[in-house]
Amino acid sequence: MSVPPRATVAVAQVTSTPDKEQNWCQCSALVREAAGRGARLVFLPEGFDFIGHGPEQSLSLAEPLDGHTVGRYRQLARECDVWLSLGGFHERGSDWDTTGRIYNCHILLDSSGSLVSTYRKTHLFDVDLPGGPSLRESGFTNPGPAILPPVDTPVGKLGLAVCYDLRFPELALALRAQGAQILAYPSAFTVPTGAAHWEVLLRARAIECQCYVVAAAQTGRHHEARVSFGHSLVADPWGTVVAQCHEGPGLCLADIDLEYLQRVRRDLPVQGHRRRDLYGCPGAPGPQMCPNLPQMCPKSTPNQPERLPGGTGALNPPQINLYGCPGARGPECAQMYPNVPQMCPKSTPNQPLQLPGGTGALNVPKMYPNVPQMCPKSTSTAARGHRGPESAPNLPKCAPNPPQIKLYGCLGAPGP
Repeated sequence: MSVPPRATVAVAQVTSTPDKEQNWCQCSALVREAAGRGARLVFLPEGFDFIGHGPEQSLSLAEPLDGHTVGRYRQLARECDVWLSLGGFHERGSDWDTTGRIYNCHILLDSSGSLVSTYRKTHLFDVDLPGGPSLRESGFTNPGPAILPPVDTPVGKLGLAVCYDLRFPELALALRAQGAQILAYPSAFTVPTGAAHWEVLLRARAIECQCYVVAAAQTGRHHEARVSFGHSLVADPWGTVVAQCHEGPGLCLADIDLEYLQRVRRDLPVQGHRRRDLYGCPGAPGPQMCPNLPQMCPKSTPNQPERLPGGTGALNPPQINLYGCPGARGPECAQMYPNVPQMCPKSTPNQPLQLPGGTGALNVPKMYPNVPQMCPKSTSTAARGHRGPESAPNLPKCAPNPPQIKLYGCLGAPGP
């Protein structure tokens, strides 16, 4: 796809309610306004379809991707000749009949109305904030099993995430390693977390990844039990907020300047300075996890990645099922670099791989008997952390509930 060096995006801020028709009227009007103002891609927030009173209503209002709501937005994209980022659609997936649970799905449509990509939120928001709402997304939502590769769009290469994913830099770094130029975080932040963390987190992701960050947000009171923070924004690769809404529904527009992005990356080449020999590369799966994907095994010499047998050495597999472990190298590296700790978490969700001779998913004590080992074990709703073999009962336990270790591992956990 030919991408101009500068193109306009629009970020919509809305107040969704349980009334799907009212939400459609609000969102479609903003899309038409954005198209009239020259936007090539319009971003809508999480819950653009509706925000229900509770899990029961959310489940009853959810639809499949081939349902009425997505059909209307596909027609809207065609009529307005724009791409649409539809963040946080309540999706009844193919497993609806067996699980009775939904997915929080970020949909990307092109200007012909074709469905280009569907990312399902991997990090589910389970919190009970003092003075704020008690939310248990995992009570009715399935976690997504995979990160998707960034998508070529008319404004640049776009990486998809949703709301709470913002708090996990591993995901953003994995998308950056796959070539993302723009990161999208459609959201419905609570007022307490938004006031404290919203802007600083978005700017941090922009700075560390040297990407544009686009965050469409819900705003205001949805019903008597739910209020959202708003403040949709666009941050540039230097971390500067270049466009922002404040409170109330509306639009903000910004130019995506890919020449500026390349200049920032050239002048401050942090990606080339990463010590992959020390902490690995998020997004580079080991050969036992994804044998058909290009592999990378960073050699223990700065800036000298080494190709694995049968691999291409690229950080560009056609699809990512996980975003890797900082510090993780596949088991084949053990033969090439026997003095470097290895790690090979398998990519199957909720099923950590027990390596031969190990105590669990991420640790085998043979090579480094004097180093505390960590073996966090994860499930879809809870995770328990354990350190070391039974012969080391006095080692401290690791923190409970490690976030989505099945996808990207645990920083600092030595392998076999």
